[in-house]
Amino acid sequence: MKKINVAGIEMTELALGAGKRGAPENDAAAFAVMDRYVELGGNTFDTARMYAGGASDEALGRWLRSRGLRDQVVLVTKGCFPTDRNKMYISRLSPEEIEQDLVDSLKAIGTDHADLYLLHRDDPKVPVEGIVTALDKLVKSGKTRAVGCSNWTIGRIIEANEFAAQNGLAPLSLCQLHFSLAVTTAAQTGDVTHVPMSDVEFGWYQESQFPIMGFGPQGRGYFKRVIAGEPMRVGDTRYYDRIPENRRRAARLERLSKEIGRSPAAICVAYTRDNKLNCVPLSGFSTVEQLNESFDALNFHLTPEQIAFLEGRGA
Repeated sequence: MKKINVAGIEMTELALGAGKRGAPENDAAAFAVMDRYVELGGNTFDTARMYAGGASDEALGRWLRSRGLRDQVVLVTKGCFPTDRNKMYISRLSPEEIEQDLVDSLKAIGTDHADLYLLHRDDPKVPVEGIVTALDKLVKSGKTRAVGCSNWTIGRIIEANEFAAQNGLAPLSLCQLHFSLAVTTAAQTGDVTHVPMSDVEFGWYQESQFPIMGFGPQGRGYFKRVIAGEPMRVGDTRYYDRIPENRRRAARLERLSKEIGRSPAAICVAYTRDNKLNCVPLSGFSTVEQLNESFDALNFHLTPEQIAFLEGRGA
């Protein structure tokens, strides 16, 4: 796989999400997915303190120890997710919480440092000065090589990095956000802390080339179910199906899939990678077969005309 440089860290062009990592009884399937990912040349593994109540970290640690690969992978972990999903506006961004979540994640994984530590959510009411200072402390202590964010607006990223530059502190080096051919909004998902890609965000990321990890490239399986005529899941309705444009995009995706002989899943991954952003698509899988289907994106690239067609800007 090709690599992109993020704060001196060489990340492969496709990253692997948590998928079904968690309880030990899931290890056989989860380990097979991670083995296949490495076999394809991947090196970037995503986890978070809140995934599976911390069990995702532990499973990743078991796999790393069994394969002896810690020094060969890029470990991305996240912290500071709110404690109550029904009250996402109650943030956890004190310096103590920022540090403790990373410490807990490293302990569960069984390593002394992360390569990238991201803050899972933001709270605009919390001044960036305290957040950036706390993150800088973690970099200087060696607990992480670089820091970044997830679900932050570009305004907050710019504000944080201006403060970091003025004070000689570690900057935010990457943002992880919801980026998919399937469009959604925070109002649609009902989560005020959710910051999916928008036209405004896209324009800034394209102009600045600020690195991103785009999660949910296949729309959580939404397009697959629409094209197959399968029943919608609760998440499909909440995230995507109330937005009419997504049904139109599904039809265009199905048409392009037939024309170029590639699966809709692979096209969705290629869409986020080939969209003139400095983007590492992030996908999680339950099976090796799912991974193979999506990672067929390694074998082709979408043209600007094909991307425009998918977005409804072409014939």
